[in-house]
Amino acid sequence: MRGFAAALVGACLAAPAALAQAPEPSTPPSTSPSTPPSTLPSAQPPPPPAEGAGPQLDRNQALAAKLAGLVGFVNVSCPELRGEPDLLNAAVRRLGIEPEALNTGTLHFAATAYLESYRKDVPANCQRALDTFGPASTLVPNLVVRR
Repeated sequence: MRGFAAALVGACLAAPAALAQAPEPSTPPSTSPSTPPSTLPSAQPPPPPAEGAGPQLDRNQALAAKLAGLVGFVNVSCPELRGEPDLLNAAVRRLGIEPEALNTGTLHFAATAYLESYRKDVPANCQRALDTFGPASTLVPNLVVRR
């Protein structure tokens, strides 16, 4: 069991790198009193967020929401698979997020959005979940298992 725990810790540490998010948008240059705003390259206000865009999450929050959304998707949409809640909770804690935070608020909204996005192609995403987080996974082994 000790080897399994060590493997899980290693997998949780590797998960952020494997599930890397797109780079954060660059911050606009700061204005100083000597530089008029009209001469800055990005003097125009930023475009509004896309319709339906959710709140911004930090990298670990987004990874936790993705994992929770994936396990939720597997549990409701993949009849031959199921998620392991104890492994999910351990992986989420390794990301610095308390699992209870996924039940309400922004993280719940984000996890639900991921769950819905996985439903767009159920057969492919069920297979991808098993391939990525099944027994042969190097990220979080056995997070998704056969029923």
